[in-house]
Amino acid sequence: MGHTTMLVLDPENRHYDVAIIGSGPAGITLALRLARLTPFRIGLLESGLLEAAPTVQALALAQLDGDLGEAYFPMHTQRRFGGSSTIWGGFCAVLEERAFLAGDWPIPYTELERWYPAAAAMLELPDNAYRRPHAAIEGTRDIVYKPFYLSPPVRFNEKYGEEIISHPRIDLILGHTCTRLEHSGSRVRSLLLRDSLDMARSPVRLTAGTTVLACGGVGNPRLLQLSGIGRSLPVGVGLMEHPHLYAVADMYLDWGRMQDVVDRQANAVHALQLADRYCVANDVLSFSADFNLQQLVSEPLLGGRREALFTPVSLRAEIAPHPANRVGDSDQLNALGQPLSRIEFHFRFREQAHRTWRLFAEALLRSGLGRPSTLKPSFRLNSGGHLMGTTRMGSDPRQSVVDGNGRVHTTDNLYVAGSSVFPAGGASNPTYTIVALTLRLGDHLATRLGGNAYAAS
Repeated sequence: MGHTTMLVLDPENRHYDVAIIGSGPAGITLALRLARLTPFRIGLLESGLLEAAPTVQALALAQLDGDLGEAYFPMHTQRRFGGSSTIWGGFCAVLEERAFLAGDWPIPYTELERWYPAAAAMLELPDNAYRRPHAAIEGTRDIVYKPFYLSPPVRFNEKYGEEIISHPRIDLILGHTCTRLEHSGSRVRSLLLRDSLDMARSPVRLTAGTTVLACGGVGNPRLLQLSGIGRSLPVGVGLMEHPHLYAVADMYLDWGRMQDVVDRQANAVHALQLADRYCVANDVLSFSADFNLQQLVSEPLLGGRREALFTPVSLRAEIAPHPANRVGDSDQLNALGQPLSRIEFHFRFREQAHRTWRLFAEALLRSGLGRPSTLKPSFRLNSGGHLMGTTRMGSDPRQSVVDGNGRVHTTDNLYVAGSSVFPAGGASNPTYTIVALTLRLGDHLATRLGGNAYAAS
């Protein structure tokens, strides 16, 4: 990559204006945003290497209690440059407004919405991903068309690696695991690092004016816990996932009414969703039912024979944060001598799934848009690989870990980026929202740390 390469092999005693821990979508997005807006010196730290290394990946092992399989956490906590984007499927949808209407988020929906266009550009999404994220269907206010737009998918290490590695003000520090944030008073003073491959080497330290955690739904709370930061805050509490229920039923949809709203030009997974206000009115969480356009049949619908889509339906849903779903210490140690993560998680979803499906099926029948094959499907739960809510955003330190800008309540110069700050997970895949929120954080840090001269236009 030439003589300008800013790969750092020995980070000892280096100082940065901003240190970012984790090089997945959130970490890379933030580093690029700050580098483009400010003259800051930025350190981007990654536990792994440019490629996957089994020894480093083993540091992501966890002790599990609950509904997630043994391979789950190593798979969904990739320790390599690019992080989870290296295995991401590319599904993108804007977060539902339901949680904002219900008051779960401490910021207005418009604060998130304004960053979706820039996030779409980073993820190579079509303009409709933010211009037309959902569409009303004539004859019903209870159901909307809300597709999942597909990123190619963008691999952040491949698309943005050259810019990161060659940038004169970004140091990419690979193969070093941050094991502790050393702090006093209300500030992080230094970062303690261990060599991820040569674990017998002595720890090294670097310092930063501001530190940002961007190491995932498990990594973010674990580093706070291992550092003894935020002991009075609900760190690690309220882990959320997206229940996925594949091919649970078939349904017929009136093609004459659907064809005007379906975005057939886009690379997308088509889906229907309960409208936000309908969810709020019925005290139900977000729920998405996907369908395909492959089979048209002539079928009686509402007493008349019409051209209908006959399609299997898979569901993606939201669960509420539960205090028993949490990340904490196990009684086992990893190769660095640290306690493994202990993950306690149960979906607690079956009753909610039946109620939400019934509401969806009734709304479908009431609207005349179509009909399901059954009102009592057999639900088999799968996970989506979306780890959210363990450092939740909020205004009350008793109920949250970070404020509306992502700053840890107890620590002036420590921020968190990624889906761990989500106070509500929605039914939409989180990467699009992660990038949007991280762009917003970059703008905030540029303004706060550098003054209005660095604010985004």
